[in-house]
Amino acid sequence: MASTLGVTVYSEEFQNLSFTATKNDRVKKINEHIRSRTNVPVKEQILKLGSKTLEEKRKLSSYGIDKETTIHLTLKVVKPDDEELLLTLVDTKDEGQRYQIEVRRSSSVTQVKEIIAAKTALPPDQQIVVCNGKKLEDGKTMKEYNIKKFNVLFLTSLCIGG
Repeated sequence: MASTLGVTVYSEEFQNLSFTATKNDRVKKINEHIRSRTNVPVKEQILKLGSKTLEEKRKLSSYGIDKETTIHLTLKVVKPDDEELLLTLVDTKDEGQRYQIEVRRSSSVTQVKEIIAAKTALPPDQQIVVCNGKKLEDGKTMKEYNIKKFNVLFLTSLCIGG
C-alpha cells in the first residue's frame, strides 16, 4: 500500500483545500478532487508546485514528491476568456514568413496588431489580418472571432496607390 501524502491547495479564489493522495496518484486526480469541491472545470485549473506547473497525466512521484508527507500546491483559475493563445502568423507579403505570437482570448484586434507590428515592422493601420476566412476588425476581441490555440492568422497589407 502506498503511503499517503497530505495535500494542501492554496488559492486566491477559494479557501484552502486539504485532502490526502498517494505518490502514485496522477495530477488529474487532484484536479478532479478540486473540481468536486469548487466546481472549477479541470481545463480552467493550473496547479503549481513552487515554480513548476503540474501536468495532469504525470504522477506526483515524477515531481519528486515521494518523501514528503505534506505538499503545498497553488491553484490558479484560468477563465476561457483569459486563456493564452499561441498563434502562427503568416505574412503573405514576405514569402510566407511565419511568426509565433502569444495573445489572450480577451485581447483586442488592436492589441494583436500592435504585437504584429513589433514582429513585422508593418504599422497596424496598414495591416489586414484574416483568420478562419474572416477579416479581423479593430474594436473586437479574439473571443468574438472564436480564435483558438494554434489557429493561423494571415497578414497582408493595404495596397496604396493601386
